[in-house]
Amino acid sequence: MEGRACPLVSDGNGAGAVNGCGSATALDPMEFRAMSFGQLESDLLRQAISGDRAALAQVLLLHYGNLQSHLAGRVSGDLERWVTADDILHQTFVHAAQGIGRYQPRQPGAFRAWLITIADNLIRDVKRRKRRARSVDLPPGRRPPSGLNSSWAALVERMAGDGTSPSVQTQRRENAQRLRVALAALPEDDRQLIERYYLQDQSLAQIAQTMGQTKGSIRAACYRARKRLRMLMGRSSWYFSG
Repeated sequence: MEGRACPLVSDGNGAGAVNGCGSATALDPMEFRAMSFGQLESDLLRQAISGDRAALAQVLLLHYGNLQSHLAGRVSGDLERWVTADDILHQTFVHAAQGIGRYQPRQPGAFRAWLITIADNLIRDVKRRKRRARSVDLPPGRRPPSGLNSSWAALVERMAGDGTSPSVQTQRRENAQRLRVALAALPEDDRQLIERYYLQDQSLAQIAQTMGQTKGSIRAACYRARKRLRMLMGRSSWYFSG
């Protein structure tokens, strides 16, 4: 799957072009371009529910722009001291990936509604913590713990590339989107390894000690996790090429 040429289709919601390689059987490029959004989503959902991680990443990417816009209007003001929209976006994708095997497709638009429900529930959880902590007097500008992992957002920006030209900025944005959905679509053990090693800057020895494994086994597991992430990200996976 790595290095294979993939047909592209516009997602229509600002997330850029969507890679068509999520399908277990590659679609003919002309057939792929002719697919409607609903047809594409239905096909990818069917594969994602059956365990296809690449299809899962692609169907999440389809809804990236809409969900991001939804969260921009929901996470603002004082709530941003507790959590960022990127935090909620990341955790929404992780929760969706964890529950995709139990998802039951219904009418058109149901998957988007499911993602929004997950995001809104996460926001409600943060608001409940905020209400419980009202009596805690925090120093100005200090952000209370949200319970969500926000350090990954800095990694996304670091990995997405440098440059200020419009074309480079567009590529960085697309790379960041692909990375976020790919991280969420990874199996849980792989995602935790990537987050520990790349996001939390833990050494292989530290991870091995925490997980009760040898350093050699963790090194091999990290290699496999990077390989799976590269496969899900496609050409935007240059950061993990080592």
